[in-house]
Amino acid sequence: MSRKLADLLTLTEVSRPGEGRITYRAVIDPVFTIGPKVHGGSLQMIVARAAAQALTDLAPAGDDRALGKMPVAITSDFLAAPDAAEIDLEVAVRKRGRTVTVMTVDAVQNGRTMVPSSVTCARPDTGTPHHSAPTILDDTAAEPPADGIGIDNSPVSEVMHLGPALDLVLDPATFPIVRGETGAPVVRGWVRPKEDRSPDTDFAVLVCDISPPVVMNLALFGWAPTVQLTTYVRRHPAPGWLRFAATSTEVGPGMFEEDHLVVDSTGTVVAQSRQLALIPQQS
Repeated sequence: MSRKLADLLTLTEVSRPGEGRITYRAVIDPVFTIGPKVHGGSLQMIVARAAAQALTDLAPAGDDRALGKMPVAITSDFLAAPDAAEIDLEVAVRKRGRTVTVMTVDAVQNGRTMVPSSVTCARPDTGTPHHSAPTILDDTAAEPPADGIGIDNSPVSEVMHLGPALDLVLDPATFPIVRGETGAPVVRGWVRPKEDRSPDTDFAVLVCDISPPVVMNLALFGWAPTVQLTTYVRRHPAPGWLRFAATSTEVGPGMFEEDHLVVDSTGTVVAQSRQLALIPQQS
């Protein structure tokens, strides 16, 4: 994991206000912003890390029910957009079970709850699936092509500031807007952490919100605020690039849904997400 990502996921315990409760503090670097506000996937990654850390920190003595568990479902409501600054993660255990543990994690900044989340923790899938349907990524190469649109060398970096933390390459065939053209609300690409370049489940959460808004392909530009984002983490990813596809079925006059599918270098599904977002306001 890159140093920027590692620093973001370094949590400091602030307090334990009661049984089954703990508060951590994180510091969000401006790298993890879209425009002036924190990138939603990056924030949800911090939320997932807080839940994972609380699994161990709040486990009763001699209780082994946390072993092997990790966040597998994270549902977040974006009440307000956080700034790149200190943020507190207030974690409460709602149910501690042998198979599933459920927590709430409130992201709080300046005394205000910005993003409340529900996090379900369980053991991720391993082994051979019972069924795997064809996906939009089946014909996408495991590594980006030479003509891929890298975030570090494109106008995208003026708004998406994640370049120092990760390598992101967009499929030019699914990002026609860079050629002054429009197309379907579908964006594919490749992403990996900088430096060690080995994705993990924390990183997979971030990738589930990595695409530029797919409505850009419809010439709808500007900030598309996330209303609600739900992410599922299915497996530990294999080393190498993660491939993603972001799609939308219904782009309404006021809202649109955006789905992310994320597979690893072997083509195995490692994460999925769906978010409801607002159409950018046109000036």
